[in-house]
Amino acid sequence: MGQVFLNGQFVDSDRAKISVFDQGFLYGDGIYESFRSIGAHLYQFPLYYQRLQQSAEALGYELPYSRPQLEEILLELRRRNRLTDAYYRITITRGPGQVGFQRELTGDLTCLIIAREFKGFDETHYRDGIALRVAETRRNAPEAINPKIKSISNLNSLLGKLEARAAGAFEVIMLNNREQICEGAASNIFWTRDRWVFTPSVATGLLPGVTRSTIIRLCEEELDLRVIRGEYRLQDLKFSDEVFITSTSLEVMPVVRVDDFMINQGRVGPIARRLRNVLHLDMGKTAVSS
Repeated sequence: MGQVFLNGQFVDSDRAKISVFDQGFLYGDGIYESFRSIGAHLYQFPLYYQRLQQSAEALGYELPYSRPQLEEILLELRRRNRLTDAYYRITITRGPGQVGFQRELTGDLTCLIIAREFKGFDETHYRDGIALRVAETRRNAPEAINPKIKSISNLNSLLGKLEARAAGAFEVIMLNNREQICEGAASNIFWTRDRWVFTPSVATGLLPGVTRSTIIRLCEEELDLRVIRGEYRLQDLKFSDEVFITSTSLEVMPVVRVDDFMINQGRVGPIARRLRNVLHLDMGKTAVSS
């Protein structure tokens, strides 16, 4: 079963125990980050740690480990589980507490780190492209829930995923409460027109993914494409040459259909392919230089 890191100790995953009074379990009071390593290189980890800090500060948590300490823990977990290219998830909750309105919000945090071998998705998805469904569920308004907090209370995204599954789609496009394109349930979205690349801006209420920022950089620095962040509506996709979604695990996933509308006559375009290749090169480059 392998090992996990739980509250300062490496333990067998089938023996790891968290209190039934943990406030993450009872109230969704927790944060998380997921990321990868290429060999022993923790790809883009400084950016993920920065976002973890941002989430922690918003909820009044004091992170239990510094970035160098976490890096050491992560690599030791990789070694103990004999992983090559790892997929990690760090989960931090407010820890054990009481049930009820007057519960205390102070105490020892729960920190759980899981690592498994990164498997990725079947290559047929990248070759043939995927279908998206426009969700009826709207993205949480940023005035209600700060999108910069990567919260384990992920019901909004789950409802979108359930819609995708019911429709036989790979992922959904979630609109905000102003009917603007926001993001997927667990991805960011891009589309192209000629030498221009478009993606929703943070003003729409999206979570600014680390892979999103990497793709923006690679578009501009490696492919000489200009990226325009803005507030867009669904009809903008109908004039696109290509559509693709991105995330830590998806990398660059090409889209050939949105609801009943075909993108690029149902064919995967060259930019998505090139971007995924460039992303792989960037992963390898940073692994060698670190």
